[in-house]
Amino acid sequence: MAISYKTIIGAGLGWVLLGPIGAILGGILGSRMDEKDLAGSYHRISTGHPYSTRETQMGDFYVSLIIVFAYIVKADSHIRKGEVEYVKRYLMQNLTDNKFVQELMYLFKQTLERDIDISSVVRQIAMYLDMSSRIQFLHLLFGLAMADGEIDRSEQDAIERIAKNLGFSVQDYESILTIYQPKTDNALYKILEVSPDASDDEIKFAYKRLARLYHPDKVAHLGPDLVKSAEDKFKQINDAYQQIRAVRQF
Repeated sequence: MAISYKTIIGAGLGWVLLGPIGAILGGILGSRMDEKDLAGSYHRISTGHPYSTRETQMGDFYVSLIIVFAYIVKADSHIRKGEVEYVKRYLMQNLTDNKFVQELMYLFKQTLERDIDISSVVRQIAMYLDMSSRIQFLHLLFGLAMADGEIDRSEQDAIERIAKNLGFSVQDYESILTIYQPKTDNALYKILEVSPDASDDEIKFAYKRLARLYHPDKVAHLGPDLVKSAEDKFKQINDAYQQIRAVRQF
């Protein structure tokens, strides 16, 4: 299956047609964007200035996710069938547009065959996604890494590098990582990004901050599929808080 810019633009793409991601798409699709579409932004990217004022659309999120998915799958130098199937299954379960799913899988398989500068790609993503959207993005990367039942060390290292380029603090990153690791006595506190020695008020404050970031409404602009994913992650934050409350009785 071959696709073109004209086809994929119909999916509602914006800023991913610019900069490093746009260059990857151009190489894969074998065509060049018109100068008015690129808006001369690739030069601006290299100088550290914003690409444009375009808002993130659902298509931007999924195209950038697919490119990073390909990087994660190759992180351990083995392209595992289970991980490729996970990507396809995830898209089919969470996107209602079958044509867009096919196009994303084409991009995914083509990206697997290319070496990409992941740092520049992730920096472009970070410029457009707010923190709530980045949180969901990172959760989806961990979901992919867990496709074979465990997170390989090389995959975890790759996700950690991506998290840093996305602007996550160590605490933010470890909060998300903890959800995908075997539970320890301190896991609930780590999820809320607090110490077991934290006061009740500190725990309440931490929960309120995370509840705002994880609230499904924060990613409503990315479509109902991301909202559904966010609802599950929001529940995990809430469950951790409620369990701590029950133990501490506050």
